[in-house]
Amino acid sequence: MKKVFSTFSHFIAGVALATAVAVYWYMADAVSVETASEIFLGVFLAASPIPFLISHWAIALRIKRSLRDSGVTCSRMNALTELLHVDTIAFNRNGTLTEGSVFISALVPEGMTQGSLLALAASAEREASHPYAHALYDTAVQRGLHLQRHSAARETESFGVEALIARTPVRVGKKEWLQEENIEISAALLTRADQLATSGQTPLFVSSSKYARGIIAVRDDVRAEVRRALNALKERGLSLILLTGETKRLANATGKELRISEVRSDLTGVDKAREIRLLQSRGAVVAMVGDPTADQAAMRAADISIGCPSAYEKPPADEADEMPHDPLHEELLRGPDSTEDEPSIEPLMPPEDVAYFESQALRNQGRSANFVPDITLDAAGLPSLVSLWDTCNAARTRAKQNRWLGILFLLLFVPAAAGAFEFYGGVPLPYPFVTGALVLLLVMLIANAFRE
Repeated sequence: MKKVFSTFSHFIAGVALATAVAVYWYMADAVSVETASEIFLGVFLAASPIPFLISHWAIALRIKRSLRDSGVTCSRMNALTELLHVDTIAFNRNGTLTEGSVFISALVPEGMTQGSLLALAASAEREASHPYAHALYDTAVQRGLHLQRHSAARETESFGVEALIARTPVRVGKKEWLQEENIEISAALLTRADQLATSGQTPLFVSSSKYARGIIAVRDDVRAEVRRALNALKERGLSLILLTGETKRLANATGKELRISEVRSDLTGVDKAREIRLLQSRGAVVAMVGDPTADQAAMRAADISIGCPSAYEKPPADEADEMPHDPLHEELLRGPDSTEDEPSIEPLMPPEDVAYFESQALRNQGRSANFVPDITLDAAGLPSLVSLWDTCNAARTRAKQNRWLGILFLLLFVPAAAGAFEFYGGVPLPYPFVTGALVLLLVMLIANAFRE
């Protein structure tokens, strides 16, 4: 929008200047209307924004051509040049910085068996869209656990899933959310959750009725190439910030591992957008890198939105490749003794509350299937962002050179077209000469933009 306004202002200024000069020659020197019109045309061509528009287009096209062999796509042409002005990059954690291979790393039941805890959580999460939900459900199915059907379920953004199973509310999600719902959590589970989060795992609390029944820890490790990519971005003078819905301990552990000093945790999509607007209010130009599905609010708020193909959305591999190789995960897959007794769960929800609960459909908030980020990286993820940045930065020099060529043209030909140099006895430079010089300038700008 700023670019459009600047171009429009330049155009109006050119028209005003050309009109003033033409009127001056018509009134002061009594030239003919035809001559005054030619003077107007010459000054307008010399003062027009055409060279700057052509230069802007050529630079953007050069970048696109440089990336045509990669999988990087751009839905908004201006984003490629605007990327050069970015000084802060915000990242989502899950699927952007991580491998996207979510697996269960620990089962900590309380008052029930491991299998019962996993079956309870998977029953609640069976229709949820979050990758953690998929990991719970798939693992339970692989273990051959008996899953119950829920009569209703609600997915709360960044907090977890709430389901009604046999008229009993079952919740799977963050500690803070369960505590807000007055779920009783033992001190032993809270301590164990802190330990898991500090070691880079995500603790998911599982509750039924009013009590927490245990913790299921899931893990999604940081990609090796991400570390190198982030270091490369920092070497290029960019500030990095982590915006995640994960717990503070896990977020801080990830930030320490990746050497990201600014970390914001326990954020919903709206919270991420607010953090980005706060950065912008301090003068930062922010690019948001994340999942186009889960991080729409933050990506819309950023100056530039960059979609990183989520590792969760990779096409399925062969069955042998799909099986995790984590020893603890393999142990969990084998499962406990099949003779375990399933604990009974007393339904505590009154019928009127059940009716209300069942009227609330499973939902994902604040997401649009039509959202397309300004830039979408290829399958390589963040390393391709570094390549994109270098490509854009290489074009910066050509853009500066073209800008100075345009300014030099203005300084020379606007006065000449207006008659300030008194060419031909005070007669302004004829517009055909200005047109020829403008065409030559445009050729030079395009050639310089595509020069290697």
